[in-house]
Amino acid sequence: MSTAKKSGPKKNGAKKVAAAAAEAKKTFFTFEHRGLTFRLPHPRNFPLEVLMTDDELVATQLILGEDQWAAYLATGPDIEDFGEFAKKMSEAQGRDDDSGN
Repeated sequence: MSTAKKSGPKKNGAKKVAAAAAEAKKTFFTFEHRGLTFRLPHPRNFPLEVLMTDDELVATQLILGEDQWAAYLATGPDIEDFGEFAKKMSEAQGRDDDSGN
């Protein structure tokens, strides 16, 4: 019975290693804005909730996650700044204004 207790943590450890390996395989893009570096997941790794909104602000918040979104808001952005921020996000992922994306 003691082996079952010992194998439990090993299984949990194996799950953590597998999760870390899967995370490491994900593609991320980075860009800088107002002295901060932001990290974006590849679009195929966006939270599913992004597909459930037509609101660009909500989608950006979901893509960035709570911590990065809070860091962005702490810069005191205005509407013009958000446009610049959104453009940098798009460019970091290899999109441009002429692509329609």
